[in-house]
Amino acid sequence: MNKKLILPIALVVATSVFISGCKKFVHQDIKAASNSSVAISTFNDVFEQLNSAVSYEVALSGMTNPSWNLHGTICADVTLSPLGTTFPKTLTIDYGTGCIGSDGVSRSGKIMAIFSGDFRSENTTVNISFENFTNGQYTVTGTDSVTNTGTDANGNPIFSEVIRDVTISWNTQEILWHADLNRTWLEGDTTNFTTDTIGGTLGLAGLNDDVFTLSGTAIGNDSNTHPFSLEVTQPLVLPTSCKWITEGMLIVSPVNFNAGTVDYGTGDCDKQVTIEVDGEVFNFTL
Repeated sequence: MNKKLILPIALVVATSVFISGCKKFVHQDIKAASNSSVAISTFNDVFEQLNSAVSYEVALSGMTNPSWNLHGTICADVTLSPLGTTFPKTLTIDYGTGCIGSDGVSRSGKIMAIFSGDFRSENTTVNISFENFTNGQYTVTGTDSVTNTGTDANGNPIFSEVIRDVTISWNTQEILWHADLNRTWLEGDTTNFTTDTIGGTLGLAGLNDDVFTLSGTAIGNDSNTHPFSLEVTQPLVLPTSCKWITEGMLIVSPVNFNAGTVDYGTGDCDKQVTIEVDGEVFNFTL
């Protein structure tokens, strides 16, 4: 005769709570990781937009025209004031009510940057703010202070970034974010829209060959208003030619939940990410 196994009610309840709780904290880690990826990619794009606006072969102190088109567009205007060797200078990128870039992304509003010196000069600080700025579906507010700290042992330009009071919103959701980051310009720093290292003309290829790495820490509230912190444990790789993080690892720690280790892969330009929580690995898509 078959016997029916009957579990004690307390054990059934405890098992249900454990499974539900497990799903809940994994979801919380994924939410924080996904939202952080949005913030990291958004501010990497801000840096790239500034780089597109600044001419490599002519320093800001040598510019003779007060306005020009942002490289790769005919609808974004760049203005600089004052001209000459006087600093600080204010550089504004104005995308108007909507401007589609060479990457197919529509941006609107303004990025405003105050330079204490030429962009490529060590110790130059660039204080960045936004006016009605959108990047694709995301509306961005807050400040970003970027300081040129020289070069690393391999001659790659390095920058520190202090990102504060950021809100990134879309639809009915928003992220709050603060970060202290270190940026290394790993590839493409000697090429730009106009020239390559041997005097040839590259066009957009001179901008799209840039590769950056990021390390550092951040805190924020995810789009469910839950607070979290993160620390980069292996530098995040962000090629200009890809809209996503392609390599690197970080640890995300939602308050009152177990920490998760986020792995962005080994270089593929895709939205696939893994997260490990308490020895279990989960896949998710950005």
